[in-house]
Amino acid sequence: MELALIIIRNIAIAIVGLYAIFLVIDIIFVISFSSILSHHDHDLFLILTNKKDNLDKLAALISKHNIKVDKKQADALANFDLSVIEHQDGEEAKKAREMLTSISEYFLYVARDNDKVTNDAEFELISGNVEESEKLYRQHVVLYNADVLGYNFWISFFPTKFIYTILKFKAKDIIN
Repeated sequence: MELALIIIRNIAIAIVGLYAIFLVIDIIFVISFSSILSHHDHDLFLILTNKKDNLDKLAALISKHNIKVDKKQADALANFDLSVIEHQDGEEAKKAREMLTSISEYFLYVARDNDKVTNDAEFELISGNVEESEKLYRQHVVLYNADVLGYNFWISFFPTKFIYTILKFKAKDIIN
C-alpha cells in the first residue's frame, strides 16, 4: 500500500513539474512573439511611411507638369494620417493600408498615363521607390503573418489562456 502511494505521489510531482515546465515555455514563447511583432510593427510602419513620402514626391511631380488629378485622391494623400498605421493590428489600420494602396495605384496610373511625367527622369526613381516599397512590404507581411500565427497559437492554450486574458493579451489579426 505504501509503495502505491509513493508511486502516485511521484507521478503527481512529475505531472506538476511538466506543467510548470510547459507554463514557463509558453510564457517565453509569448514574450518572444510579442517582441518580434513589435519589431515587425515598426518595420512595416517605416516601409509604409517611405511609400507615403514617395507618393508625395510623385504627386508633386505630377503637379509640376500641370496634370489635373482627382481632388478627392489628392486630399486623401495630403491628409493621410501615418499614426493610424503605426501599429498594424486593428480594423482602422487595415482601412488605412487599403487607402494608401488605392492612392498609390491612382497616382501611378495618372503618372504612367502621361508622357510628360514618364519622360521625366525623376519619375523612374520615384516609381521604382514606390514599387520597391510595395515589394518590401509584401515580404514583411509574410513574416508578420507567420509570427502572428505563432503568437495566437501560444496565447490560446487552455492552461495559460486565462492568464493572458487577465493580462489583456489579445489575438492579433493577420494582414491580407
